[in-house]
Amino acid sequence: MKHIYAWMFVAFIVLALMVGAMAQTPVKATLAYSRSTTPGAPSNQAESSQNPFPTTYLIYVVVEKGAPISAIGVCVQQKRYVATLRKVDSPVVVEHDPNVRSDQKDVLVEKTADDVYQVELQEGKSPAGTDCAEDKLARENPVVVYLKSGHSTCYGVAKKIVPLRPVAAM
Repeated sequence: MKHIYAWMFVAFIVLALMVGAMAQTPVKATLAYSRSTTPGAPSNQAESSQNPFPTTYLIYVVVEKGAPISAIGVCVQQKRYVATLRKVDSPVVVEHDPNVRSDQKDVLVEKTADDVYQVELQEGKSPAGTDCAEDKLARENPVVVYLKSGHSTCYGVAKKIVPLRPVAAM
């Protein structure tokens, strides 16, 4: 009788490990940046509510190498967007100040052996029947990327949006 319980216990442990392994997300990191566009030369003042130019978001998701992944949507500052993923090489580097040519760069995503995807937001499009305000994860985080990996939904969550130097509109 003890052997039956021992085998049942071992089978339960193996099953729990298999379910736990399947439930792990392939998302390793989600990084979010914003860049505002100022009318004319940029200043050190906070972005005005009168600014006619929308803020640009640069969002990256780092996933396990070779993991199948696709975007379902994104909530940025509780606004829902349709999104697509574009695979990019790492490291991801941009000009520190796009207004002035220099050798100074900002590294947005460090060099990694994993796959890196840029999340491209589609302006003016929002999936029907979805509301970020009703989603607890989106209410508590400024950026949530909803992803599909195999038959599972997974999430890329950025706890903060790092502001980059503004660019001047010409």
